[in-house]
Amino acid sequence: MPTVHEYVADALHSVLDAVLVQDVTRESVLPVTCPSSGLVNINLEDADEIGRRLGTGVREWSRVAEVEIVVEDPDETAANAALDAILAQIGAGLSDVTLGGAVEYLDLSAPVGADDIPMEGAATLKGAVVEVTLYYTTGNNPMETK
Repeated sequence: MPTVHEYVADALHSVLDAVLVQDVTRESVLPVTCPSSGLVNINLEDADEIGRRLGTGVREWSRVAEVEIVVEDPDETAANAALDAILAQIGAGLSDVTLGGAVEYLDLSAPVGADDIPMEGAATLKGAVVEVTLYYTTGNNPMETK
């Protein structure tokens, strides 16, 4: 059984994988070239304990997941449209702010454009990063399993 921290990360990955046509990777090194369908990669930061519910043994956590999106098209209008379509799919997929009960709440940032994408064909690439902050709890033992 995975720890609660891994369970939450898996839930985010599963939801995005279910709503996107693109393969969703987790903490992957960017490939040399952008896949024709685009690229979506989740990078997780360390979990941060943000509080304790005294007398209950409940610990509160937040964890930021940076979702990187990259598309390629020599036509800037088409690249913008492709990136926007993926962002809309991510937004729709994360409209359940509990990830099906895996977290207590999630918060989405607005997309931030990525100008320096370390891949071949950088002039035809368009990218963005969306931060997803996941809020969840564990018992007193932060390594307990789900």
